[in-house]
Amino acid sequence: MTVRISLIIPVYQDQERLIGLLHSLNSQTFDFKKWEVIVVNNDPERSLEIAGLVNLLYKLKVVDEKIPGSYPARNKGIKEAKGDILAFTDSDCLPDKNWLFNAYSSFEKDVNRKIGILTGPIPLFFKDPLSLSDAEVYEKYTGFTTESYAREGKAVTANWFSYAAVIHEFGGFNPELKSNGDSELSGKISSKYVVCFQKDIIVNHPARYTTKELVSKYRRLLGGTYTRNYKNRELKFFGYLANFVYRRYRFAIKKMLTIGWSESKAIFKVCHAINKGTVSEYFKLIKGAQTAR
Repeated sequence: MTVRISLIIPVYQDQERLIGLLHSLNSQTFDFKKWEVIVVNNDPERSLEIAGLVNLLYKLKVVDEKIPGSYPARNKGIKEAKGDILAFTDSDCLPDKNWLFNAYSSFEKDVNRKIGILTGPIPLFFKDPLSLSDAEVYEKYTGFTTESYAREGKAVTANWFSYAAVIHEFGGFNPELKSNGDSELSGKISSKYVVCFQKDIIVNHPARYTTKELVSKYRRLLGGTYTRNYKNRELKFFGYLANFVYRRYRFAIKKMLTIGWSESKAIFKVCHAINKGTVSEYFKLIKGAQTAR
């Protein structure tokens, strides 16, 4: 039977959650003979230890990509894929059991092949919903807004389907980016095709638990923005940074007026840490340092 969907999962030093994801995929309701999973190990110094994975109902292939960054890793997966539809998610995510089935059903109805990207909700889950960390509180109020993002012609790789031909037409992801590569590619695709949001295409995503994780995320985002839009334009980049810092503090102050003291205090602490981290990253970037992973 022909493979119809190739699911591509980049991974960097996240073996435990990857194994949880791979086991969870046994619950997918889509015919197991019609899809494959390609895991791309992006850690050049160690191999993935997943030999203990048994009783998987689908075809699994593991390959390596030594060029650092999730976008070179995804491009490696694209080259290895056999399906005419490509699916993307991340090693820490847990797709809904009907994720692949519902997506494939949508593509079957797309007789004129107008879909450029199919995406859907990315609800967050927490380690302990009754006792959130500061970072989880921040994520609670700033989680994925994939529906409005799709209306802007954008999508994120935690929950993304495209025809393989569309991805190849636009050359895949920009390998020079550590962040914002999904925004860049989806923007190109939406100039010609439709970005569709569908409520039953669901991928669950863990909220970041530590403030350090959030700071790392925003440092990567800043680096991606610099590479895409502000390289050798340091003054304009400083203006972007100043506006970013202002918006974080404005968000924190607004929350102080609308939610309880405990959560608003947590948000302010996280915003302050994010601003400190991005300012530090700004000076590294303009001095020629590589974008943080």
